[in-house]
Amino acid sequence: MKKAVFIAVFFILCLSAQANGVKTGENAPEFSAKNLSGESVTLEAFKGKTVVVRFWEKGCHHCMMEMPKLQALQDEYKDDLAIIGINSHNSLEDIKVFEKEYKITFLLLKDDLDITYKRYGVVVIPTMFIIDKNGVVREKIFGMASWEKSREKILEQL
Repeated sequence: MKKAVFIAVFFILCLSAQANGVKTGENAPEFSAKNLSGESVTLEAFKGKTVVVRFWEKGCHHCMMEMPKLQALQDEYKDDLAIIGINSHNSLEDIKVFEKEYKITFLLLKDDLDITYKRYGVVVIPTMFIIDKNGVVREKIFGMASWEKSREKILEQL
């Protein structure tokens, strides 16, 4: 019974996320968030590259499983792909520990005020947006999607 309720709530949240926020085919909303050194980073800085914006948090099992896979993809396509992990739930120190422990070299940002989450309409963690080289959102992937499908969608934009 609890599992059925969880699935129903998750489904409703996903439908809500699809109805709100940025839509595929639209320009990705600009954002400015701080990297782990406290410097501001904007989406505009990555124009000309395919960008994966991944909203995540430490403690989300699915998030943690996919971060090394995203890192491998970033390593393989470093000239054409920018992966950005945005976190507003964990402390800066927790994110730094995670970065070191998982050997993450792609950009991790701290969104203290949830501004980026709100602009993108994120209600489910993890959520991933795939943005093409022109700044247009091509895919929105909510929750625990299959990594193979997510990877395929990313590669389609390279």
